Order: sequence, then C-alpha cells, then structure tokens
Amino acid sequence: MEIQETLVKLGTTGMIDLPTFDCKPHIGKEVKISKVTEHEGNYGYYILIETDVVTKFCDKDVTATKILGLQEDVNGKIGWGEKTKLGIFLTKMKVAHYNELVGKSVIIQTKTNKSGVDFLDFN
Repeated sequence: MEIQETLVKLGTTGMIDLPTFDCKPHIGKEVKISKVTEHEGNYGYYILIETDVVTKFCDKDVTATKILGLQEDVNGKIGWGEKTKLGIFLTKMKVAHYNELVGKSVIIQTKTNKSGVDFLDFN
C-alpha cells in the first residue's frame, strides 16, 4: 500500500481550541455489548469489546470500549487464564467465551489513559 502525501504551505499556525468530550453524564448508564473483535498488535493478541452507541460527539458515534489481552501457551494455543483480566471479566459476565458477550448489558464507567484523557469504559 503506497502512502500518498502532498506538500502544503499552511501559513500561520498556532494553538487552537478543540472540543472536549465530557464523560460524566454517561457514567452509570446501562448499555449492551454490540461486538467483540480479535486483533494482533505490538504486544500480542487481544480482543476489543465495544458497546452500542452511547452518544454522538462532533458528528461521530461514541461507544464504550474495553481491550483485554489474550495469551499464547507453550503449545501455541491462544486463550486466557482463569485469573487474567479477561478470565475474571468472563466469569463476572457469566459466559464461557468472549463471543458470548454480544448482547450482554454493562454499566458505563470512565478510565483515564496515560495522557490524562478520559474515555468510556465499562464494568
């Protein structure tokens, strides 16, 4: 895949005010999980759990998300341990596999990332 770039001359640039999303009004809302997708990233395999749309912000859908890691055992089998974050979450949600999470209800919370930005998470 070739990346296309265009050289531009922007002129005067500087600090601008950007809209900020306020998570607080959504804390405690009940919402259903809409999809679970499997991914491979820099640190291995993980799943991304996403809820139904919670609200819109700047004309974009806002959902609550959770990323949970998967592990690989010595035989190359990919899964999770009983006491891992994923294993504990599945037990709490009363399902045997993460694919069974779709349609289950969760309660919205917030989480702050390393940059200090809040985003929607769930229990």
